[in-house]
Amino acid sequence: MRKRVPVVIGGGIALLIASQYLDFGLGFTDGEGNNDPQGQVSMDPGSSSPIPSLDSLTPSDETTAGDDVDDSDDAMREAASELELTPVIPVMPSVVDVLIDGNQYLVQTEAEQPSRKAMSIEDIIAFAGTVEGEPSGILVRVARTPNAVAAADAALMKRLREAGLDDDQIDARRQLVELP
Repeated sequence: MRKRVPVVIGGGIALLIASQYLDFGLGFTDGEGNNDPQGQVSMDPGSSSPIPSLDSLTPSDETTAGDDVDDSDDAMREAASELELTPVIPVMPSVVDVLIDGNQYLVQTEAEQPSRKAMSIEDIIAFAGTVEGEPSGILVRVARTPNAVAAADAALMKRLREAGLDDDQIDARRQLVELP
């Protein structure tokens, strides 16, 4: 939810700006048109002013029309640059959550995201050094699928202990877990 809010707000602003230049019918009027205070539009075909052709424009009119295009391009670039200034920063999990499936170590790299990324033991140890841990002191949580190889679990536990993690900092779950 936290990641969607800036994207939705930015998208709304971009849609409003685009509607001004592409005439989606959203947003504010540009002030052109009938000056009738009651907002009524004349249906008389003779009351509308003809649109000038490109040949009938004077050189000063052509530069003015080009300036409007340049101004709109500048406004669009400025709006786009404002939208790019709000990067989406992934939320780090509080513990390294490892799921062993076969010989692979699948690690959850973002908090509250079900997706997992395959990592090596060295990457898991380095990642464990960046997390803050749970209040109980757990830094690494290890679970296994029914397809997990026992040697992969033993190798991970051995390397975590060699890296300086105590048994109190490793939560090794014995209950098997299905892949999400």
